[in-house]
Amino acid sequence: MKLNPNILVTVLFFLTFLIHFSLWKFVFHLDEIIIVKFYLFLSVMFMMMITLVNIINRTVPQFLGLSVIGLILLKFGLMYLIRKKLNFEVIPGYKFHFILPYFVLTTLLTYYAIKLINHDKKQ
Repeated sequence: MKLNPNILVTVLFFLTFLIHFSLWKFVFHLDEIIIVKFYLFLSVMFMMMITLVNIINRTVPQFLGLSVIGLILLKFGLMYLIRKKLNFEVIPGYKFHFILPYFVLTTLLTYYAIKLINHDKKQ
């Protein structure tokens, strides 16, 4: 049975959120408003990136790999800016809470793009 990449990426994203939220709330006993705002921003940005990858794949599929690299750089810049907005520095171990979700979502975006590239090569 083959899983649809859309479903797999969505399930892994929500699983990442649930694990991180559980650690945040029950292990570190931190305020949940910050993590909800952070993941709300991540969700919007992640869906925007997936949409852009789909649009690029439909219009110019030969540049999909290069555009994913550009989108990852754009995502890094936006994450750096939002880090200042959320006052992440007041949270102990904020680098762990900032970097881990970033890399998980970057990995999911890359996986999705690879699936699209491989799908186009088969056809």
